[in-house]
Amino acid sequence: MPDKASIAYFATIIGVTAATLYLVPPVDQEACKDLGFSTFFSGSSNLKGMAKEFLGCGEAYKADNPVSAVVLYSVLYTAFLAASVPGCTTMLSVLSGALWPPIVSIMLITINSSTGGLCAYYLSHLMLRETVTKRFPSLFTKLRKSIESFGSNIWFAMIFLRVTPLVPNWFVSLGAPMVGMPPHIFFFGGMIGFIPSGIFHCLNGRALKQLVDSQGVDPKKAFLTLFGLQFIVLLPLWLCGKRSADKLAAQISDENKSKKDS
Repeated sequence: MPDKASIAYFATIIGVTAATLYLVPPVDQEACKDLGFSTFFSGSSNLKGMAKEFLGCGEAYKADNPVSAVVLYSVLYTAFLAASVPGCTTMLSVLSGALWPPIVSIMLITINSSTGGLCAYYLSHLMLRETVTKRFPSLFTKLRKSIESFGSNIWFAMIFLRVTPLVPNWFVSLGAPMVGMPPHIFFFGGMIGFIPSGIFHCLNGRALKQLVDSQGVDPKKAFLTLFGLQFIVLLPLWLCGKRSADKLAAQISDENKSKKDS
């Protein structure tokens, strides 16, 4: 059974989210009239037009309500991530890079990613324990083996899991309670691990804003510049993740071989 502290924590998260959505000023700017929740899933072929609508709405709301814009953004980001809604947090991360300065943008992405992940952590701990282990046995085994491969360095294990795609982020959040990952290490270690992806999305957002705002920008040059910066940021992490993934795959292969021999 979940402990009382976990239940109280999760109830507090829900209460704070509901109160925040009730208290912040409504999004009633003229630039936002054509946007709705369906826009997140529209997959419009006119990507530049859709990006321009999002940026126009975000900038108009931020100009009228600078503090509430940060609060509303954070609540939406956390709620989407806690519910594991696909695609929405990526779009919000890129939007952050277009709306705020780089430092603010990266802080918003990393803190909200960790907070949303912690909400999913407690959701799984309270209600989804059996579902997670029974429906995703291979992912659960991979997650457990990944953490065990680091031995007692559980902080590095958590950072590694957030940096690399070895185990999907949504499953890291749902499976972490079942492998004994402490919530404080899950939160702060995950926050450190989210920094590279935060930089990645911030750069995307700034490039997107440049392309939308200026007609004189060469898209090919902007793409190559962005790709180069992201490559520099992510290459060391990818190499580290590949080495760890190869090590983990070798361990699993050896275990399977020993089981067959026995």
